[in-house]
Amino acid sequence: MIPQGAAMAVEDGAVLGRLLGLFQSTSAVGMTVTDVLKLYESLRKSRTTTSVQGAMSNRKMYHMLDGSEQVERDAELQKADYSKPSIFRWLDPEYNKDMLGFDVVMDSEKAFEALELLVSEQEITPSIPNSNL
Repeated sequence: MIPQGAAMAVEDGAVLGRLLGLFQSTSAVGMTVTDVLKLYESLRKSRTTTSVQGAMSNRKMYHMLDGSEQVERDAELQKADYSKPSIFRWLDPEYNKDMLGFDVVMDSEKAFEALELLVSEQEITPSIPNSNL
């Protein structure tokens, strides 16, 4: 329950386009399209995991049955301070910073630079882990 599908699709296109554009203009011998796509996957996996975790948290909050937990939720919402951490992800400033203030293009450029350096130092096709570089 987090309306991020369209935003994630736009981010996907921006990251993929930027990485492929950088790949096309790179001088790193030994880098392949497969390396770039693995990098893309690792970058997007981390980002989408953050979104999914927020959605799961919101699902619980939005579909809570009446009772003590619901009363606690309502009290939390009434005293919400958007500058302090909250048990509800969408009220938490760090989560909002991660979701709304994250620069995916800059992140992909930094990750590509790290990949380019790795390839140029090794002069072989690198193995990209399933996490950010």
